[in-house]
Amino acid sequence: MPRAPFRRKSGARESNQLVRLAEGLASSKSRAEDVYWERELEKAVTAHLENNDEEAINRALDKAHDSPENTFDALADMVESLTESVLIDSELGRQRVCLFAAPILVWGRAKIPTKTIPKQVVQNLTVQLSAHVFSSKAKVSIVDYLFAPDQLPHSYSESRAMLDTLVSSLRAKTALSVDTKTVEDAPDVVCDMRMVIGAFQVPEGEPFYAWQEMTTPVEEARQTCLANWRAQGGAAIQPMLVGFPHELTLPRTFFSACRDADLASRAYSIGASVSYIEAVTHTPPEKLTAIIGGCWGNGIEEYRIGFSLGDEEDVIHGTIWPLVSDEAEDTPVPDEIEQLLRAAGVTHIITLDEQLPLEFCDDCGAPHFPNREGEMLHAHLPEDADTEGVQLH
Repeated sequence: MPRAPFRRKSGARESNQLVRLAEGLASSKSRAEDVYWERELEKAVTAHLENNDEEAINRALDKAHDSPENTFDALADMVESLTESVLIDSELGRQRVCLFAAPILVWGRAKIPTKTIPKQVVQNLTVQLSAHVFSSKAKVSIVDYLFAPDQLPHSYSESRAMLDTLVSSLRAKTALSVDTKTVEDAPDVVCDMRMVIGAFQVPEGEPFYAWQEMTTPVEEARQTCLANWRAQGGAAIQPMLVGFPHELTLPRTFFSACRDADLASRAYSIGASVSYIEAVTHTPPEKLTAIIGGCWGNGIEEYRIGFSLGDEEDVIHGTIWPLVSDEAEDTPVPDEIEQLLRAAGVTHIITLDEQLPLEFCDDCGAPHFPNREGEMLHAHLPEDADTEGVQLH
């Protein structure tokens, strides 16, 4: 009788090796030891990325959550770094090319656009990014499409593939054109992000950003660059978002820019929600009631803010404040939300003490929001609201 072939679980050994190397880096006690672990981890992660072995990477990241402290961060930092950054050879010597994102927080009564960026706007954005964000050594190429978050690459392999394509665009000194037929539809929501995506190239070892070349304290220099980008880059982006209030955040390498924008969007969405309700119902902020409730799954996962008109029990709109890893149950998030609501003009605010469920609509999947009684309800605007077809979820 022939012997059945031996089969081991695919990727298990490779995943364990990634975790072991990341744990070594996380537990290192000297820079000399760091160099060894970083080199070995970089070599292993690079091999998986080049082989499109996403499964092994994701399994390792899952295992790293249960490993000693900082193991996950060490592995995730390496994976992200090698996904969004690559070294290439050129006639000018070794060059570092990095994928970047320039996020825009935006809201509106109509559907927020995603579209091809006109050639002149591409040129203007490239000039402003070069002048105010990236270093004097940098060359910049962008993608000629204004993306919604759901339209961005969904995996490390897809992100790396976009970077590789942009490397070719940088060599050709052109923008990267997107076939709009290949881009999935963006969700129709009141408040969202739009992204300008691109890549920049600098000689290896040279500064990435304009603030690295400034002599003022780093955070002060960074804020100066952000102010200049909002003024000059904002003027370039304005034609793309006419009629949609928006705010630019600081462009950076891809993953950090997306994370920073996610955090900034939490505060932005509160002010945008109040402005939206006022615009479509003609109700001033002081006539609204905002109800803050913590929603629990495996521990507290997010706060949901429901809005009602005066003393009414119905919820007319809502927004979500997702928690990040270092925000626990005892973090004063409700106080921060309340400050933002008051800054937006809302004076009647209720913070619920009970643990609320993470409820969603069975029909459309929209999140439910708390009313003053702690009931989780679907948000519905009044019938006479001037919504111009905008959905609430």
